[in-house]
Amino acid sequence: MLDLLLLNGRVIDPENSSCFQANIGISDGRITMVADERKPAQREIDIKGSYISPGFIDIHIHENEIDEGEIDEGEINIETLKYAVQMGVTTAAAGNCGINLSGHSTVDYFAALNNINLPVNYLSYIGYGFLRDKIADGTEGGLSRDDFDKLIPYIEENLTGGACGVSLGLEYTPGVSTEEILWLGSFIKNNYPDKLLAAHYRFDAARSLEAVAEMIITSRETGVAFQVSHIGSCSAFGEMDSALKMLDAARKAGVDIAADVYPYDAFSTFIGSEVFAPGCFERWGKGPESLLVVNGPHRGEYCSKELFDKLRQESPQTLVAAFVMQEDEVDKAVLHPDIMIASDSLVTEKGGHPRASGTFPRYLAKYVREESKLDLPDAIRKITTLPARRLGLENRGLVAPGYRADLTVFSLEDIQDNSTYQNPLVTPSGIEYVIVNGKIAVEDGRYQGGDCGEVISHGRT
Repeated sequence: MLDLLLLNGRVIDPENSSCFQANIGISDGRITMVADERKPAQREIDIKGSYISPGFIDIHIHENEIDEGEIDEGEINIETLKYAVQMGVTTAAAGNCGINLSGHSTVDYFAALNNINLPVNYLSYIGYGFLRDKIADGTEGGLSRDDFDKLIPYIEENLTGGACGVSLGLEYTPGVSTEEILWLGSFIKNNYPDKLLAAHYRFDAARSLEAVAEMIITSRETGVAFQVSHIGSCSAFGEMDSALKMLDAARKAGVDIAADVYPYDAFSTFIGSEVFAPGCFERWGKGPESLLVVNGPHRGEYCSKELFDKLRQESPQTLVAAFVMQEDEVDKAVLHPDIMIASDSLVTEKGGHPRASGTFPRYLAKYVREESKLDLPDAIRKITTLPARRLGLENRGLVAPGYRADLTVFSLEDIQDNSTYQNPLVTPSGIEYVIVNGKIAVEDGRYQGGDCGEVISHGRT
């Protein structure tokens, strides 16, 4: 007898760019049947013509910060993951941009996560900036070779312990030299060839092509598989066509480089970070009034120069949304067939960017239903099979027998992001069921709890 049977669904096959009617049988956390037949099951759910997609895979999120001692007590904040599953995400990769907000190694954090209920499958990079802080200030000069060698045991501990790769935050830690990156890429390729190197670029706007070139050169010269993080906030300033052509040419030449993007024209990060160092507004052609505070006491306020300076100095961990990107430039990345969609989400103090609860519904509503710029199976490929393969998740990303029963059921007619910059954590419409490892995490659009996901500690295999 099946554990669960989904009846009368329209199954999306992103690999063959098609949809077909079928019933889905699930047993022991795996898909065991995709067919017209009907077998006995402990529970049946009539999907009534809604779409059944492979569970959405978010290749770029951020874990929540946790207070000192919480990891030992098992009281870990996973708010970001709770909002992720409600927008259809079944697997998420954290530890991005060179930082590990948990404040712990992936080894220790994975051990703690294994003792709590997770709503989604979770994997993580180890942040190079996080490790580098053990021996140097990331805003100062590059490391010597001897200093870099001191980091190798820390890198090895985390990669051996299950991190899917190493992430860089070059804009956040401008002291990291290109030479360091090449050392790091070579070390990963030579010792952990199936792991990824991901990077938040060094420069944006007018210097974004320089940043893209640095990442391409790193992958080309070292052979490391390289993931360019949120290309929109790097190049959506009039440089996107050139950036995409550079990436296309590199891939055509055999360079293992890929990229992701979120479908919004405002980025979000901490106001005290190097992103807002002097010269940023001149580079963007904007002023402090382009920044909206999205958490803390000033939440909902646009910055004046006085408020910007005050928060930079007194509350550097304040999150702001920066309305500085060009929407048509973001669209170019979203529509590119080889660019993955990712949320870059982070929820803090019940605030944040609307992408934390709206990315995937917005993507499908805007580009598939409303604007008809993407066919549904092709759109689904960019949030399922494409990131699954990039992360080495061989048994996820398709609706097929033997695959993990990670499924998202949605109505294309009803799917809609409801989150806004003023109310960023409003859950979406149209996500009917989310099934993670065969367990129902979201039912009739309502979150059911977190005992569904698992830590994927092998990473990219």
